[in-house]
Amino acid sequence: MKWICYLLAASLIPAAALADQQRHHTATQGVEKSAVHQGTGKVVAVDRAKLSIKLAHEAIKSLGWPGMTMDFTVADAALLDGIKGGDTVTFELGKDAKTGKWLITRITPQGAKLPAVN
Repeated sequence: MKWICYLLAASLIPAAALADQQRHHTATQGVEKSAVHQGTGKVVAVDRAKLSIKLAHEAIKSLGWPGMTMDFTVADAALLDGIKGGDTVTFELGKDAKTGKWLITRITPQGAKLPAVN
């Protein structure tokens, strides 16, 4: 009986990994494959309905941006799950292939690791 429980638990691990990969894939659809830039900032506001987040971010040297407060669009509403005002986050930016605007493709509360990109 125990081995059935172990077998069932082991079969669920790949499914969870696949679900995370699919969510990441959704978040990067329509994003240019070229440069991805990382930043750190504090969440000022979240508007899930508008796929928007306002961040007071530190300088993003790879873009030549000083630290500032600005609104960003997120690539997928699921990226905002569990993110709230006051959180310190690490995020990645990619360029929208259609509009050329920067959008957040990943966001993680500080201290949590970003999942590996395949």
